[in-house]
Amino acid sequence: MFLRVIQSLFLSALFLLLALPGSAPAASKLKVALCLPGAVSDKGFNASAHVGLMLVKERMGAEVAFSENVQRPDFVSTLRDYANRGYDVIISHGFQWGDAMSKVAAQFPKKHFINTYGFGKAPNLANLHIAHQQLFHVMGQLAVKMSKKGNVGAVGGWEIPPIRIQVDAFEKGVHKANPDATVNVIWTGTFYDPVKGKEGANALIAQGADIVAHLADASGLGVIEAAREKNVLTMGYFADQRKLAPDHVVSSAVIKTGEMLYKSVKAATEGNFKSGINMFGLKSGVLEVGPYGPMVPQKVKDEISDLVEKIKSGEIKIPAPNLKKLMKQKIKKI
Repeated sequence: MFLRVIQSLFLSALFLLLALPGSAPAASKLKVALCLPGAVSDKGFNASAHVGLMLVKERMGAEVAFSENVQRPDFVSTLRDYANRGYDVIISHGFQWGDAMSKVAAQFPKKHFINTYGFGKAPNLANLHIAHQQLFHVMGQLAVKMSKKGNVGAVGGWEIPPIRIQVDAFEKGVHKANPDATVNVIWTGTFYDPVKGKEGANALIAQGADIVAHLADASGLGVIEAAREKNVLTMGYFADQRKLAPDHVVSSAVIKTGEMLYKSVKAATEGNFKSGINMFGLKSGVLEVGPYGPMVPQKVKDEISDLVEKIKSGEIKIPAPNLKKLMKQKIKKI
C-alpha cells in the first residue's frame, strides 16, 4: 500500500513537471553552412558572403560553419557533408556550384539550399541574382564624369556571365554619359591574381586611361595598387574599398551579398522561401554606389544620386543584355 502511494506521488510530480511552461524540449537551433570557391580574406567576393553568414549568426542566433577554397571536384561532397551533419540551410557562393547544388538538393528535399548567381533547379533551391546592369551602368557614368581625359579603363576577372554583364553595363554607362569617351577593357582570366590585375591596369594606364575600375575580386587589388602608384583614379568592387587607397578610390560598386543572404535565410525560416530565380536590384537595397572619396565634386554626387533614384522608380530602365550574344563577343585577355 505504502509503495503504491509513493508511486502515485512520483507520477503526479512527474506529470506536473512536464506540464510546466519551461519543461518542453527546446527547439533545435538553426544551423547554416556556407561553401566558398575562394578565401574569405579576398576583401571582396568571398568576404562579402562570409559577412552574410555572420549576420545570420548575430541576428538569428544560428549555429554557422563555412568551407573556403573548395575546389570543383569537391563541391558535391562538401555540400552533402553539411546536409548529413544536420545543417538546415546550405549556401554556396558562385554560379559554378549550380550543378552540384541541383544534385545535392534533390537528395535532401527537406533542407533549404541557396546559391548565388546559379541556375540549378530543385524545389528547395533558390538562386539569388543581381540586376548587375543597373549598378554598373551607374558606375560607368560615374567613372567617365571623373575622367579628365574621357579615357576609362576596366579590368575584368573571369569571363563568366555575371562579370560579362557587369563590364558590358559599365561600358554602356560610360558612353551614355559621354558618347565620345574611350573605354578599354582587359581581362585577367582569374579572380585570384593581383599581379595580373596590376599588369592589366598598367596596360590601360599606358593607353591613356586616367581612371581604371576593376571587376576582378582579389585580382582587382593589383588594379588599386597600380592606380595608387601611377596616381590615377580607380573604383572599388563588391565592398567599400576606399581604405585601400583613400586618395585614389572614387567610389565602389557595393554589392551587399551579406544582406541578400541574410534576407534569403530569414525567408526560408519564416516559410517565405522562393525556389528558382530571386532578383535583387538597386531598389532592394542590396546594390548601392559606395561612399565617395574626397575627390568627387558635389555636382557629380548629385547627378549620380538623381540617376539612382530614377532607376529605382522605374523612370529610367536599364535593360538586361542579350547574354548569348554577349558571351560570343571576343575579349582582350592577358
